[in-house]
Amino acid sequence: MDSLGYLLKRLREKKHFTQAEVIEKSGLDRSSSYISSLETNKSSPTVDELDRLAVLYGTTLQDILSDWKGINPSWDFTPNPDIQMLMSFYTSLLGTRRQTALEFVQYLAEKQLMEKRRAESEPPEPASGA
Repeated sequence: MDSLGYLLKRLREKKHFTQAEVIEKSGLDRSSSYISSLETNKSSPTVDELDRLAVLYGTTLQDILSDWKGINPSWDFTPNPDIQMLMSFYTSLLGTRRQTALEFVQYLAEKQLMEKRRAESEPPEPASGA
């Protein structure tokens, strides 16, 4: 079983990101040396930080934790109709179109996360006096 740091480093390298790029793209309020300390197991990320890294790396928090702890959950459930439709579309795609679909969904998730962060950091508009 791999360490969390090793998994994070492997995911970063798979995306060809430098540690500085990870900080910039993830929006973590840290220095690039923080990524180094995560990858060498000298620091532990918060759940929020790990989730942001998962989105950036094109995976899920569940998958990272599963790989790290060797947990293989049983997925014996019926997904909601939207998930069933997405799965149907995805499985009908071949070759590079599957990769393109995954990259598009990742793009949408990253864009939503950035919009959420932007909205949280903007000061509220003053109430208009009428």
